Amino acid sequence: MSVVSVVLPFRDAESTLLDAVQSILQQQFRDLELIAVDDGSRDGSVASLAGIEDPRFRLVRNKFDNGVVGASATGLGLAGGEWFARMDADDVAMPRRIGEQLNAAEDDTGVITCGVETIDCHGDGIRRYVAWANSLTDHHAMSRSRFIECPVINPTAMVRRDWMNRVGGYHDTSWAEDHDLWLRLLAAGCRFVRVPEVLLQWRDSPERLTRQDPRYGSDARSRMRAHHLHNLPGVSEHGVVIAGAGPIGKKLALNLQGEGVEVKGFFDVNPARVGQWIHGAEVAATEQMKSKWRSSIMLGSVGLKGARSTVRQMAIAAGRREGEDFWAVC
Repeated sequence: MSVVSVVLPFRDAESTLLDAVQSILQQQFRDLELIAVDDGSRDGSVASLAGIEDPRFRLVRNKFDNGVVGASATGLGLAGGEWFARMDADDVAMPRRIGEQLNAAEDDTGVITCGVETIDCHGDGIRRYVAWANSLTDHHAMSRSRFIECPVINPTAMVRRDWMNRVGGYHDTSWAEDHDLWLRLLAAGCRFVRVPEVLLQWRDSPERLTRQDPRYGSDARSRMRAHHLHNLPGVSEHGVVIAGAGPIGKKLALNLQGEGVEVKGFFDVNPARVGQWIHGAEVAATEQMKSKWRSSIMLGSVGLKGARSTVRQMAIAAGRREGEDFWAVC
């Protein structure tokens, strides 16, 4: 039985698939298996793998009909390793990726990620996201930032198999299945580690799911945040107050109310908003953070450049602790 089972779902990836597969089979760490799961390809993807004779390689068909989630579940069901690792069909793993990630594992480690660089990057948004993800250097940083963006870039992930089983693997949801998995693992107490070295080249393209599929859009992300925030300690009991009464904060408030969470109020720096009522909740000035709604969990929800840091500083000055009674959500 291999130590690491790498699962690589693919569909119509003829131009990049073989490079991705070979980058795993050529890892310096050899005690692995690679399960490539064809999710109904209509191009020459399957044919491009015909010459592979490595006994560690298996090519299977997705036995479910729900796309990448089903393909990942198909691979997980066949995996025999202690560790479950993900790989995407258009990325390239550096030769030391698997070995260096395993070297970082300790007894209490459940998830290991690594540094990433982009290939064929289309737009500053992806560059900023990769730089942000790479900056989350330890478990605390990834945990406290879990609602801002996805703290683990999915094809970098290695997850201890018993943790995957404990939370039920990827779920078929109406939002991003990978971010949903990391939120469930963090909520369950799983410990994350990041290897700072760049060990994966992550290819960008205009056709990538995160650009095309509404499950990765802002509306779905807001619903996902509300769903998981609802389960945090103190939220159901004491409600939330949202720092930021703009579009992001308003949308989040509605989604939280849909989850049964009481939105006690908003804080906002704009004097024109102070004193208004939004979705049944009062808007107060940020100067009142030290005295108003103290028992509620505060959520920083301002999308302007640099605002996250400003709101964080305000929350800390008001005596709040990030990752406990204050969370940045954008």
